[in-house]
Amino acid sequence: MTHNPDGDAVPGCAPRTAAAGAATGLPVRRDAGQAIVEFALVLPVLLIAAFAIVLVAEIGVARLALQHATAEGARAGALTNDDDAIRETLAAAVAPLSADRVATVIAPPGSEPPRNADPRGSLLTVSATYEVPVPLGLVGVPRIVVSASSARRMEWTP
Repeated sequence: MTHNPDGDAVPGCAPRTAAAGAATGLPVRRDAGQAIVEFALVLPVLLIAAFAIVLVAEIGVARLALQHATAEGARAGALTNDDDAIRETLAAAVAPLSADRVATVIAPPGSEPPRNADPRGSLLTVSATYEVPVPLGLVGVPRIVVSASSARRMEWTP
């Protein structure tokens, strides 16, 4: 029998203790904390999966942006033979990325042959790298370096 707040016995109510429940044949539930334990075990796996998805997406965006920017930079260089125009075009085309974190290499440099004479028909290569920071230094890797390169034949004539 159970008791009301005044301490009086309430007729017709079964007791709520486990021993009394076992004595009367009623099932006793002992899994009250099971869901929170399962959630605590699964949560780190879900968070790591979410971080991995975001990181892979960020690397993909960086790769596409760099490839597009180097292609535009190589095109500008093939038409103008001007390193400043190449760098400006690359900085403008690398839109979702921070342009000041992009390292650019132009080969051959404008001061070396064949670019300092008649470069028409020679190959101009524009390469760029970008460091993608890894959140929380996941797996001991502080950053991932993404790079892209494009080459064009020079069309500019002096």
